[in-house]
Amino acid sequence: MTDAQGAGGAGTAGGAGSVGGSTSAAARYKEIIGLARTAAEELRAWEQARERQLYAEIQAAEESVTAAAEAEEAMADRARRWWSMARDNVARLSWLDVGTDPEPVPTARGEQAARYADDIRPAYHELTQSVLKLSWRAR
Repeated sequence: MTDAQGAGGAGTAGGAGSVGGSTSAAARYKEIIGLARTAAEELRAWEQARERQLYAEIQAAEESVTAAAEAEEAMADRARRWWSMARDNVARLSWLDVGTDPEPVPTARGEQAARYADDIRPAYHELTQSVLKLSWRAR
């Protein structure tokens, strides 16, 4: 009877365990599928938020590039005006060859543009004063 009880008990327990195990495995499967679905939804939400963030950063960078290009063009126009005024001041000096217009310096630092512009005014005034002194002596 021990063998029969053991065999029957094991068979009954195994059968009940299989049915109980199947239910438990199905519940565990549903739980895992639910967790995977939740993780996928959270990942999708994070990716969408990150996409919006990246698009906003790209938009801000494009606006920054546009503003920098406009500032560069304004600075170049300002430098051309100063150069034109300087060239006009020395046009009466027959012994001075003005040469070609200056080219932008590719190594110039954009954040120092204001300092560069501020350096132009005193240099221009110094040139103007020098030309005036030369003209006075020439008379």
